[in-house]
Amino acid sequence: MRKASRLVERDVSNVRSDLRQLEVLGILTLEAGGHGGAIQPVVPFDRIEVHIDYPLIDSGDADDTPASA
Repeated sequence: MRKASRLVERDVSNVRSDLRQLEVLGILTLEAGGHGGAIQPVVPFDRIEVHIDYPLIDSGDADDTPASA
């Protein structure tokens, strides 16, 4: 957790909270066994793809069709 916090330049408690949320979502697991028994995140995937539908706001006529980038 501390190493991850240093890497992202964030507070340890915030990183721990974020990593636990990712564990709940099934994106990673938190396993003991790092240096001195430290908990380390393990991602059991070779690749993670994220697709986000985010409608763009146009100054013209807006419709409900999702925008693609």
